[in-house]
Amino acid sequence: MLEGLQNADNAPSSFAEIEQLAREAVDNVNGSGPLYVEVYDDEDPAKEKEAEQKLAYIEQLDEFLREEDYKTAAIHAASSPGGFLRTMTTLEEFRAVSNEDDTVVPSPLFTYCATLMATVPQHEPAPEDQSYECVAVALSEGRMDNIAQWIANKYLTLSRRTADLLLCSCQCRGRCDCESGTLAIAVYRDIADYTMTVHSLARQGALYRAIHFAKSHELGDPALMDLLGKLPSVDLAALLILEEGFHIGEVLECLLVNHNDSVFIGLLKLLDDNNDLRGVLVADGSHERVQWSDFIELCLSLGEDGIAEEIQAFSISHEAIASAAASLDQPDENIEE
Repeated sequence: MLEGLQNADNAPSSFAEIEQLAREAVDNVNGSGPLYVEVYDDEDPAKEKEAEQKLAYIEQLDEFLREEDYKTAAIHAASSPGGFLRTMTTLEEFRAVSNEDDTVVPSPLFTYCATLMATVPQHEPAPEDQSYECVAVALSEGRMDNIAQWIANKYLTLSRRTADLLLCSCQCRGRCDCESGTLAIAVYRDIADYTMTVHSLARQGALYRAIHFAKSHELGDPALMDLLGKLPSVDLAALLILEEGFHIGEVLECLLVNHNDSVFIGLLKLLDDNNDLRGVLVADGSHERVQWSDFIELCLSLGEDGIAEEIQAFSISHEAIASAAASLDQPDENIEE
């Protein structure tokens, strides 16, 4: 019966239930109960002693909690024999105590989570669900230093859920420069979520690193276009065109489709001011796949007549060249064989 206390899937929901199970285990060892035959083949003094010790251990924990000696209670639970109390049930018990009195700082729940992490070297990393809860309570109490230490020491079982929690706790507007965002990147990399690693690097303004990471992990051009669609910026768009060889037409189309008008026109103005616009237009190979007339219309609506005229001139000349090339490919019916 007590072995079941270590099974997270079947963990009892309160210490009262744990205590009841422990008492039943002792009774079963004594032979007074229907589970006696299922759990033990015969009377085993060692099993009986183990059950009695665990029951006494649980009762002692209850006493520490009643006395509000939360630090001792946390050490007692986290250091339980074989880690039999290092479960979500124990964590929830400390949460319940914290909810009863929210004036205690640090909260009993954080005290337990910190102790659980500190005793990992004597046990094993906390499972995924407890790892997430420990990070969540540390975030709620502003203990980013603890989270950084737990990640660095590999005390946590990391997951996408934990990484997302760290990323969502970022309060930066625009470029991210907070520790929460940096820790999110560390977790995404650890769990091999390379797409979110690239996006998080871009949020920090580390565009060169983001692009290099995407290329080194073979995410491909579509991943970078997806990045531009979700985190649009003039700098990223210019990098893709000028240094990564993306066609200006496909970049402008991505910005237009995602309604990033300010980045759209900002990119064109940057290229025009640096005398790069004509060069990238001439080098474009996506003419047949995009609607240049839509680009011209948007430029005119935003008052950028000069840029609109530049794009229109390119479009007209490109169509003329394409038409001439097509006519050369057609056989002349008037030429006699």
